[in-house]
Amino acid sequence: MAHLERYDSFQTNRAKNKKELRINAKNNKIKNSKNDYSFITTNTKEINGIVIETTYNNATILYNDRLIQAELDKSLNAICNKTIFPGDKVIIKEKNNNFIISNILKRKNILTKNKVDSTRLNSNITEQIIAANIDVAVIVVSCNTPPLHPKFIDRYLILLQNSNIEPIICLNKSDLKTNEDEKILEIYRKLGIIIIETSTILNTGIDKLQEYLNNKQAILVGHSGVGKSSLTNALLESDSIKTGKVSDKTGKGKHTTTSSKYYKWNTNSSVIDTPGIRGLDISDFSKEEIKSYFSEFNNLDETCKYNDCMHDKEPTSQCAIKRAVESGLISKSRYDSYIRILTDLENK
Repeated sequence: MAHLERYDSFQTNRAKNKKELRINAKNNKIKNSKNDYSFITTNTKEINGIVIETTYNNATILYNDRLIQAELDKSLNAICNKTIFPGDKVIIKEKNNNFIISNILKRKNILTKNKVDSTRLNSNITEQIIAANIDVAVIVVSCNTPPLHPKFIDRYLILLQNSNIEPIICLNKSDLKTNEDEKILEIYRKLGIIIIETSTILNTGIDKLQEYLNNKQAILVGHSGVGKSSLTNALLESDSIKTGKVSDKTGKGKHTTTSSKYYKWNTNSSVIDTPGIRGLDISDFSKEEIKSYFSEFNNLDETCKYNDCMHDKEPTSQCAIKRAVESGLISKSRYDSYIRILTDLENK
């Protein structure tokens, strides 16, 4: 894949702060160059591998179609699962029958989410990297169990746009689809987002999903219980990945995948299954950034009375976006999501 072509040292990557990573991803400033492996030393055998899964001390690496266990170079003094992530391409030294990760190839992009660590006294928000080098992200949603939530889709679209990752929406459990679900999906079709409908129970739509994800490194994201692991099993044509059921009491899914994990399902085709997410925090975005990610606003907001119109507290007579919502030109559910996100930012 193209993103194997360059690398940054762990020392360099660790020196970058969160803002720099976001700017690089957002503006797509990470460029590829011609292969140049002149940095490889000659006294040890070095190879390229891909990170499958990480633990505190080591990582499972796919190399030459077999799985190996490797540790970070001791000189790096770093925690494995805070330094490398599923989808990362790494340089490995093979020495004395042990595998040592000495470097990481330059990332095409990263997908992150904010994690809230709460205690009785305070709450801290930290950025958590989910995976790296993603070509396409599949936002998996379902009908009824758990129900389809547009606001979750809208928040994930912001994260994906920020990382320059192409999104598609996969409606799993499509055999349960209602007219209301179809109306929600139509909103995103009008935005130009590809919609794929699947049912792992009836084995429908899987071939279409495979066709679209072929020769790509994909990631499946979504709530617990929507069927991400079942879809991964279907892509792999296997039942080896543990799947879970939705709680009868809460209607919410139970976590069956506890960490992001990479699976190769075809030549040059892979999928990263991620833990279910109950909520997405995007409070580190500015209000101006949020507005820019609602693409249906882009042309209309130029006709608002004020250049800095945020389309929330301004009178309808002065805001073209509000008038477009009233006329049905802009989806009310999308606008409501936008307002909820702005409200969350104001209350953070």
